[in-house]
Amino acid sequence: MLSVVTRRLSRWQAKYSPEIAAQTTARIYADMCDRYQASLVALCSNETETKQVLDSSGVDTMFIVFYLDFARQLFRLSHGRSISGPTLAREAQILLEKWQNRGLRPEVLAAIRTDVFSVPAPAP
Repeated sequence: MLSVVTRRLSRWQAKYSPEIAAQTTARIYADMCDRYQASLVALCSNETETKQVLDSSGVDTMFIVFYLDFARQLFRLSHGRSISGPTLAREAQILLEKWQNRGLRPEVLAAIRTDVFSVPAPAP
């Protein structure tokens, strides 16, 4: 067992170079920052829209953080991933049911899903 660990470590050390990693990171840093900034702008916009839905739904202040967590998880599902259409709708429904089981109102969760993220309910 120890020989396997030692062998794997030596192979990794032979392939990995901190200098090359630093050069690669420096080369792609500007693009990384641009993508991160675009993602943050979209996330903040979705959070603002979620807060508007919560305000119009009359959600108690102490539950807002949990609805925002739902919205952030839905954002993670719907942005930067290759899933869409019926698959995204099913995944969003699973997420909705998870938060419903934690005590959040399903009609408010569904409003966030459809009004903020434009994800329809899955077909039966």
